[in-house]
Amino acid sequence: MSLTNILRGILNIQKKIDLKTLPSQGLFYKDDFELWIKKADVEDIIEYEYKYEKEDLGLVITRVKRIVEKNVILSSGYYYGDIKSIDIVFLFLEIVKFTNKKEIDVKYFNDNIGKDEIITFDSSNFNYVTIDNKMIQNYDTSSKEFVIDGFKYSIPCIGVENSLTHFLIIKSDEPDASYYNNYSYDFLYFLGHKNNLTFNEIDNLIQIFNFDMTEEDQKKVRKIIKTFSIIGRYSLKKDSKIIDVSAKIDLEKIWK
Repeated sequence: MSLTNILRGILNIQKKIDLKTLPSQGLFYKDDFELWIKKADVEDIIEYEYKYEKEDLGLVITRVKRIVEKNVILSSGYYYGDIKSIDIVFLFLEIVKFTNKKEIDVKYFNDNIGKDEIITFDSSNFNYVTIDNKMIQNYDTSSKEFVIDGFKYSIPCIGVENSLTHFLIIKSDEPDASYYNNYSYDFLYFLGHKNNLTFNEIDNLIQIFNFDMTEEDQKKVRKIIKTFSIIGRYSLKKDSKIIDVSAKIDLEKIWK
């Protein structure tokens, strides 16, 4: 760590994130990947809140991503696009807490006692997916991927997701746009540490995973993705109770 980063930490200007506390649990990042967050500027918050439309999910996602992109600092050789997509919302909430200097509380109904209670959104309460011994046996510690049936599974980077989103927006204006609604985009989970895709690369991957791959391999791919799909869920845990937070955090008033 550089002297500048040490001083920033001491002065509470930035905060280093323990990758193991992220939803991905740091499993899919290279050993030299490090990440810090900083406090959002007033301008960031104004931009986020300006004409906020909670019914426009695309706009909300864009604004959450924008906050993260502007307020993360990564170790040398990495950029925002290298962050795994499932970690983005968690990092956003960490930035909000760091900026506001207060925790994010989630209200939920405790049916065991018949009344509302409050739980704090943080790593101590987060419901992390347990990677059992059978899954760990397939984990490649050097490539940071799970190797199963010859396929190397990894959570996609946000840069790759953004590339695909841009691709689909452009394609939506073309005459054959409807075809893209029926294609499988399973290839996203087998790109390792790739942080962006060209349109030609996306076209090629669509061809391979939808037409060139055998039906047997397509089934293997879907099974692998299903096995790891629980990693992307955001929930908190109190004792034996699991609390889904997807509809319990008011993103519109998150900065208040």
